[in-house]
Amino acid sequence: MSEHLLPSGYRNALFVDLDILTRNYENLTSLLVSQEPFAVVKAEGYGHGGVEVARAVYEAGGRWFGVAAVEEAKALRAADAGDGFTDARILVMSDTLAYNAKRLVEADCDAAVWRMEQVEGLAVAARVAGRKARIHVKVDTGMGRLGLHPPEAVDFIERASREEGVEVVGLMSHFARADEEEGGAATGGQIHEMEALIHALREKNLLPPHVHMSNSAGLLNYSHAPGNLVRLGIALYGSSPQFSESVALKSAMTWVARVLQVKEIDAGQPVGYGGTYERNSPGRIAMVTTGYGDGYPRILSNRADALVGGVRVPVAGRVSMDMLALDVTRIENIAPEDQVVLLGEQGDGAVSCEEMADRAETIPYEIMCGVGVRVPRVYLREGRVTHVRKL
Repeated sequence: MSEHLLPSGYRNALFVDLDILTRNYENLTSLLVSQEPFAVVKAEGYGHGGVEVARAVYEAGGRWFGVAAVEEAKALRAADAGDGFTDARILVMSDTLAYNAKRLVEADCDAAVWRMEQVEGLAVAARVAGRKARIHVKVDTGMGRLGLHPPEAVDFIERASREEGVEVVGLMSHFARADEEEGGAATGGQIHEMEALIHALREKNLLPPHVHMSNSAGLLNYSHAPGNLVRLGIALYGSSPQFSESVALKSAMTWVARVLQVKEIDAGQPVGYGGTYERNSPGRIAMVTTGYGDGYPRILSNRADALVGGVRVPVAGRVSMDMLALDVTRIENIAPEDQVVLLGEQGDGAVSCEEMADRAETIPYEIMCGVGVRVPRVYLREGRVTHVRKL
């Protein structure tokens, strides 16, 4: 019943179409004029699989990648990423405290820094290894999160530049409201702060070669933002930031599960924990092999739809840890081991990540990243399975 057929023996799986992901990357990079693309592949590539996403982007010409943790960077540097990936630049954007300095240098990573202790730790590790540690100085232009205040950055970069074993290669910041229609004033203020800092650094001949602050929303909504790198995050995975419709994007995810049992229920018969679902007339439910233990949000109890044969059917009752129920009363010829689509397209039907996020009162990022580690990722090229990996 699904175009994405589960491998034998698998209770559910997340299909990731690498051709779709590559097209998203190419469509986004077509908007760039003088900037280089920077693919953000943290959190296992927003749930898609960090190594696989990075490899697809690399094969499409990408050479800059962003992660949050040192372990994510090491995974990309490992043999799993494939031959040739050694020339990729990988920026660790937050896991860069001094205790990780040796591991950062060993993995040949760029490191985001905002405290001199980080710089000093990286310098020591780099001198021991006989190489330079590459750093990107992070400034807080209005996010209210990590980073130096812009007035501190000139002295900080001047001091870091004198540290033996360290090379200041980047200046970075992060938009807070570039994906909001009402965020124009705040985003404009951030751009102004960054432009003033760039001018001050250029005056002192301290401006690093790489400057970046635009994320997906920045690229699509504020193309004039400063920088020669653009960090492609949520848009790479097919979800357009709010009020951004200027480029064709498509989700690369399809989440498929199996039917465990189909059973008739009487009118008024409660379904699941707490008995929160009842029909006014007799009907039929299908128990499906996915629950909140797989990352399907429990808040979607009685609130979401799935696809059976391309037809929408509602989630019936509370989502359990390992299964959920669907009301399939109007579906004919459904049987155990048939497949249903929880997220993605099937036939003429679709359940988008944006829809699921809206019903779960969250954002598409969390839906993507929340698909659990026990859900195998099945990778497709030209409609065919290339490999299967458990995260």
